[in-house]
Amino acid sequence: MLHKERNWYLQSIGGPEILAHKLVHCSWTGCTAFELKGYIFANDAFSSDGAQEYSILKPSADGMSLVEIESVTFSWCSEERALELIREIISGTYDAESYGTVDRERFSTFTEHGNCYLCV
Repeated sequence: MLHKERNWYLQSIGGPEILAHKLVHCSWTGCTAFELKGYIFANDAFSSDGAQEYSILKPSADGMSLVEIESVTFSWCSEERALELIREIISGTYDAESYGTVDRERFSTFTEHGNCYLCV
């Protein structure tokens, strides 16, 4: 994860097809994160108008933190490739990887998150 101080608002997504479309065809604020089947796709990009890089996180064994298991630049993917990667991720293909941990407290609902410097 590139951003050690960033906080995100977390929104649930209904399925991998919806997430693939959103990640490939839209630019999101840096404080946006999506949850799908227990995996979190947290925007780790430097700006909303640059390459859309997402850190992929899953709950740690003790549930106290999140483990980064992958990082994907979805704006460089076709929607088909993004869908393939998302399906691999939620099937557990990358679960054995570990590139560090993130405090679960850095994620909140949109209402709890409010407005931050990345929202504007």
